[in-house]
Amino acid sequence: MSRSRFLGLLTLPVLTAASSFGAASFAAVPQDVSGDFTSAIEMWSQGRKQESLDAMRRLLASDPAPEDVYSVYLAADTDVLTSFMAEGDEFTQVAKRFFERASLGRKALQNDTDSIKGLVSQYMGSDDGVERMRVLAQIQSAHGEYAAPRFINLLADDDDPDRVNRALSGLVGLGGRAVMPLMATLDSSDATQRMNAALALGSIGDPRAGATLLSLAQSDEVDIVRSAAGDAAGRCGATGDPVALLIQQGDDYHHRRANVLRDYDYSDVIWAMDDRSLVSMPVPRAIYNNEIAKNAYYTALGLDPNSLDAQAGIARESVDIQSKLAALESAGQDVGDLVEKAQSGMLAVMSAGPGALDRALGWSVAAGDTATGARIAQQLGNLASSPVDSLSAALVGGGASMAGESAVALAHIAVRTQSAASAEVVSALGAAAGRRVVKVAIVIDGDAQRAAGLISALDAEGVLGQHAGAGIQGLVMLGQLAGVDAILVGDDLTDITTDDVIAQIRQNPAYENTPTFLLTANEDLSEAYGDRIQGSFAGADGIDALSSVFEAKLDDSRARADALSGRAAGALAALATSGRTDVSAAMSGLMNAIDGRRDDVAVPAMAALGTIGNSGAVDGILAVLGNGDASDAARVAAADALGSIGSKVALSETVQGAVRTILGSDASLDLKSAAARSLGRMQLDATDRAGVLNSVRVRVGQ
Repeated sequence: MSRSRFLGLLTLPVLTAASSFGAASFAAVPQDVSGDFTSAIEMWSQGRKQESLDAMRRLLASDPAPEDVYSVYLAADTDVLTSFMAEGDEFTQVAKRFFERASLGRKALQNDTDSIKGLVSQYMGSDDGVERMRVLAQIQSAHGEYAAPRFINLLADDDDPDRVNRALSGLVGLGGRAVMPLMATLDSSDATQRMNAALALGSIGDPRAGATLLSLAQSDEVDIVRSAAGDAAGRCGATGDPVALLIQQGDDYHHRRANVLRDYDYSDVIWAMDDRSLVSMPVPRAIYNNEIAKNAYYTALGLDPNSLDAQAGIARESVDIQSKLAALESAGQDVGDLVEKAQSGMLAVMSAGPGALDRALGWSVAAGDTATGARIAQQLGNLASSPVDSLSAALVGGGASMAGESAVALAHIAVRTQSAASAEVVSALGAAAGRRVVKVAIVIDGDAQRAAGLISALDAEGVLGQHAGAGIQGLVMLGQLAGVDAILVGDDLTDITTDDVIAQIRQNPAYENTPTFLLTANEDLSEAYGDRIQGSFAGADGIDALSSVFEAKLDDSRARADALSGRAAGALAALATSGRTDVSAAMSGLMNAIDGRRDDVAVPAMAALGTIGNSGAVDGILAVLGNGDASDAARVAAADALGSIGSKVALSETVQGAVRTILGSDASLDLKSAAARSLGRMQLDATDRAGVLNSVRVRVGQ
């Protein structure tokens, strides 16, 4: 089997070799790359399969330069690589990763307008077929998708069919690199340009274009365009309902599945049509998949305005984009005006309606997409007029953050609709209000037993552990969280390699400096990763290695935890004030929420305690009132809470005395006013009240 045919089976781009490559170039490859590769090939030939796999894993773990991988690939025995690939399971995953790195070793794509213009003019003006193919190979390897507009702009020329055909041939020669620009061209206002773009996509035959072509075959107003699009869709393997296919494609892009998005499929631009001209817009890698997914959902919505899935998909991607850009900005990356655009994009979320958000949250619960689900739950709390199924599902099966946000949402819905919240909601709110999650770790590991042990060990150390059982799922989860203190990646992944996961973590500016640890008992493998990781350990007994990491990132983690705690405490206060829900079961959580917590947690918690509290809550509230280091806002809230409790039950002379002490102190007028209000509400006998009045006597006249 030829090398080109073999790579074609992997749906990887053909790696064309110039005549200068060969054994001589292999000799120039760094020894750690060539040595591991040579060892792997030799051991495979000797039947030592596991040792060969380990050598290939070490090669990838060392993060070799793609051009070095390309060089050893060119000198390799294709039959050996084929048999290695065909072994299945992790052998196949490692082989795919090897070929991906090799494909990236070709010359980096360049958006050099002058060079592209010159090469395309040379290609279009030559009558020598061999020369045109030579120039086209240069265009493809040096410029890729950036050259596509030069060809695409010629597709609307009705007067020169030979010129159009030559442009079509050029686009087909670009192959997969032309797919995204051509798909954008299907929105052209010119029917000829749309038809020719469809013809080019059909000739390329990339499955990513199938659903969009099928939608054009159903919706275009011009017969010849519909016919061309239908034929092209079939050649891309697309049949059936285009709306359903587009919804599935959107989900695939959201989760960055390999059938639509591999390493070399990423771009730093997205394409759109401006009348009949193709324009590119820069986009961070972190949200590239979301933008493509959103395009698929909007196309589906154009075909079927009643599609709840399309509406839900648009809302989900908009939420995800806004969160990721905020994380990039927080990490110090310059994202320009993209954050403002993403915030405007949230208008789509708010206007999608509760039905679409209910569907989107249901997806998040089913996929374990906790970060996105938590943010969607927040929006549902503002929009829904009654409890929806997805909120209830998230409450019991959504993980700590999604369950907490769903409980907050359900509480606000209950207050708004003047109904009672369930006991489950109250319990979840109490847990969220009192939770002191100050450390967060993601465990990406296919070894479920090892992961479960780690999650338990992390929990015992006060760390919130989030588990993803597959590499892609872990990367999606990571991309959706506002911040993570540590990432633990197992050596047992079945969908993509551990090396690939770590590489993608390091490519994300929001997490490129996040401490990352390898879960393995293989010391040689751990050593091969070098400074790409901060350490390794085999299981739960090794988490002591994380101590210094968590100490360093304590403040950021506490802020994230307190944000949810504050919302939960506020929801409990609202429920307590409404008087329709018994929130006494949340008392313990509320008491934890006032113990040394930030004002945005403690203040609403004390408001709730003032409504539901009894004498058992007094000592904790009194400690806040008497804490001279606490803020005025917290101490005012404590005074008001004591007054509310004191209006229902008689409080001790000690409590009354502590409040009276405030009146005679050098406290602010706001705090003294709160203390006076508190005493005014308390059940005092006549003598005590007279004493209070005498202590605050003021003569205004001179």
